[in-house]
Amino acid sequence: MVTETEPFESTDLTTLDFCLQGWMKSKLYKREVDTRDELLARILEAAAHMKKRADQLRRIKRDRCTRVAKCIEADGGIYVHLL
Repeated sequence: MVTETEPFESTDLTTLDFCLQGWMKSKLYKREVDTRDELLARILEAAAHMKKRADQLRRIKRDRCTRVAKCIEADGGIYVHLL
């Protein structure tokens, strides 16, 4: 059960997936897409935009690695207090 003090975690998507998905959606669906070429252009534009945010992705990755290490340290138990 997720409480208001806990971040939402999906077993299907990683933190990076959430970030990338959110960033892509915000770029792609800013305006309605009418053609396939327009959609492709927006996808390429969004990818270029994400490249500029590489530092944020590295921080997210580092945070995920820290969380995994703390989970291992807690032997798979509750580890949030160790962060």
